[in-house]
Amino acid sequence: MEYDDDALDAFGTKCRACGLPLLTPWIRCAAEHCQPNMNICIQCFSLGIQLEQHSNDHPYCVVKLEFPLYEPSWTATEEIRLLEAICEYGLGNWPTISTRMRTKTPEDCERHYFSCYVDNPKPPLPVFPDPVINKGAPITYKLSDNPPRPAEQTALWHEMGGYSAARGDFNIEHDNFIEMDICQMSFEDEDEENMEGEEEGDRNLFTELKLAALDVYRNSLIERQRKKKIVRDIGLINSRRWYGFVKRRFDLSFSLDAMRPFMRLFPSLTFDKYLESLSYERQLKSDISNLQNYRHNGIVKLRSVKTYQALKQRREFLRTQRHLMSDVLLHVKDEVYFQTWLSKQASRDGAPVALGNTLPPLHRKPVPRLKIENLPGYEKLNDLEKELCSEARLVPQAYLDFSKILIAENAKHGCLKLAQARSLIKIDVNKTRKLYDFLIMQGHIVKSL
Repeated sequence: MEYDDDALDAFGTKCRACGLPLLTPWIRCAAEHCQPNMNICIQCFSLGIQLEQHSNDHPYCVVKLEFPLYEPSWTATEEIRLLEAICEYGLGNWPTISTRMRTKTPEDCERHYFSCYVDNPKPPLPVFPDPVINKGAPITYKLSDNPPRPAEQTALWHEMGGYSAARGDFNIEHDNFIEMDICQMSFEDEDEENMEGEEEGDRNLFTELKLAALDVYRNSLIERQRKKKIVRDIGLINSRRWYGFVKRRFDLSFSLDAMRPFMRLFPSLTFDKYLESLSYERQLKSDISNLQNYRHNGIVKLRSVKTYQALKQRREFLRTQRHLMSDVLLHVKDEVYFQTWLSKQASRDGAPVALGNTLPPLHRKPVPRLKIENLPGYEKLNDLEKELCSEARLVPQAYLDFSKILIAENAKHGCLKLAQARSLIKIDVNKTRKLYDFLIMQGHIVKSL
C-alpha cells in the first residue's frame, strides 16, 4: 500500500500498532485510562489489535480532516499541505506550490494565503510574542568557532573532510556524481517521436526505467542528507572538540592521535568500550601499585589505610619544618660537618674563628628523587628515560611532549642549540640542560652541524 507523504507527513502521527504513517480517516481511542493520542490506522483497527492498556472494546472516534477551516472550498488537509509547500518552496513560488497542492491553481493559492493568513487572519492562529529589541544598541557579530573555519589545504581542513563551515556543506558529497546519471534524462514529446517504431510495451518499460533512475536519485539525496545530519549532530566535524570531550571523560594518559586508526576498525559503541577498558586498565594498575605500597609498609587491612595516609601526610609536613637541630642530627657522625656547624654558632655569638682553620662549607641537602611509577606516561619510558625523569623531577608525559618538540625542531633545522631548546620549552633551565644533554647522548638531536 502506498502512503501519501504530502497528506500525512505534516501531522507527524504514526499508528501505535504498526508504526506506519496514518492516513485519514484513522481511529483514536476515547477511553480515559488509555494513554493520550492512542491513534490506530484503519487496517489495525479492523484486525482488532490490542496493545499496552488499549483494548479493542474501548470507545473510539473517527478522525477526519476533510472539513473546512476558513473557506468552504478549502479543507484542513489542504490548509496543512499549503503551509508545508510554502515552507518547502518559499513564499511567492506559487506555480510549484500549486503543483504540490494538485487541486488548486497558483492564483487560488496566492489569494487564499494572503486572505486568510496575512490580510485578515482568523483565530485560532498561533500568536508569537514580539522579541524585545533595544533600539539604538549596536549588534556585535562574532564568528562561530564550532565548527572551526580553517584555511583550505591546511591540516585541520583535511581532518574535517573538506567541510566548508561558511556554507555548511562538504566539497565532495555522498554519491558525488549521481547527478550525471539523470542530467540528460527527458520526458518530452521528442522521446516519443524517437520511439515511434517501438511497441507499446517497450515504451512503458523505457518510462519505468526512467522513473526507477529518478527513484534511485531521490534515495541518494535522502541518504546524503541523513549522513550530513549524523555528522553535524554527533559532532564529527569539529574533531578537536571531540578530543577534548574524550579526554575529560576518560582521563587518558596516552595520545588520542595514536587511537585514530582504531576508530575506522571499530563501531562507535565498540570504540567507546575500548577507551573505557584502557582507562579501567590504568585505574587497576594504579590500585595495584597502591596496594603493593601499602603491603610494603606493613599494612594488611584496608581499614588501616586511612590511618596510614594521615600519618604519612603528618610526616611529610614535619619533614618540611627543617631547622639547625635537624642538621646536627643529620650529620652528627660526620666530624667535618659538625665542626662547620660549631663555626656557624661561634660566628653568631661573636667568638673569633681561628685563622687558617678553614672548614668546608655545609653542603645542601640533595633534592629527593621524584616517584614517577603512578604518573601518566610511565609505561612508555625505557629504563634510561625513567632514570632521567626521576632524577630531574620530570613528569613522564611532560618528558614525552618536550622531547617530541625538541626532536621535531632538530629534524626541521638539522641541529639544535641549547638556547633554542630553552626558548621552545619554558621550564627550569637545569631541567632543560639535563634533557638536552640526554637527547644528545641518545643520538636523537645534534648539537651543531
